[in-house]
Amino acid sequence: MLVKDFMTKEVVTVKEDQTILEAREAMRGKNLRSLPVVDDLMRVRGMITATDIGQASPSLDSTLSKYEANYLLGRLRVKDLMTRNITAVNASDSIEFVAFNLYKMRVNALPVVDDNFKLVGIIAQNDMFRAFAQSMSVDKPCTRISLIVPDEVGVLADVAGLFRDNKANILSLLCKPLGNGKAEIVARATLNGMDIIEELREAGYEVSDVMTMHGVS
Repeated sequence: MLVKDFMTKEVVTVKEDQTILEAREAMRGKNLRSLPVVDDLMRVRGMITATDIGQASPSLDSTLSKYEANYLLGRLRVKDLMTRNITAVNASDSIEFVAFNLYKMRVNALPVVDDNFKLVGIIAQNDMFRAFAQSMSVDKPCTRISLIVPDEVGVLADVAGLFRDNKANILSLLCKPLGNGKAEIVARATLNGMDIIEELREAGYEVSDVMTMHGVS
C-alpha cells in the first residue's frame, strides 16, 4: 500500500504573500486543518495550519471587534506564520512510513512531492484511517479471531495452515509483538463452521477473543 493510492491529488494551496485571512478562509471553505505553501512553480515552501492561525488570532476575551480582528489578520502574511522546516513524502513511499511520520511529527497532513519538491498531492490522518480500514477488510462480513502465540519463526505459517485446512479464507492478518516471547495475531476470516477455534486451541494457541463482524459500509 503506497501513498499514491490514498493521497489527495487536487490540493488547496496558498502562497507566502497571501494574507492569513485568505488562508483561514481557504481552510474553512474546504474544512481543512492545514495547507501547503507553494511558490509559482508549485514547489513546497512550507505548511500553515489552523493552529498557527488560531495562535495569531485575538482571543475570545479580546476587546477587538470582529472587523478589527479581521483587519489584523489581513495584515499578517502566510510567510509570517508558516512552518518552513517540514517533512514531505513521495508518492511511492509506503503508508506505514507516512503513518509513522504523522505520529512522530504530530501533524495532521504531509505534502507529497516529486523529485524536484513540486507538490503532487497531500496525505492526511483521515487517509491513514481509510488505508487501515481497507487493509483490515472492515467492510466485509467475517469472524475476527485473536490469538496469543509464541513469537517465533514458523508460527504464522502454522496458523495460516490451520485456516487453510478448514477452508477458511483469511481476509486480513495483523501481528503485534507483546514481549516475553509472545505475540498477538488478529485474523479476520470467512469460516465454514467454528471447528477451527478448537483446532487452534488443540495446537497450543490461546484464543483470546472471537467476534462475529457484519461489515460496515
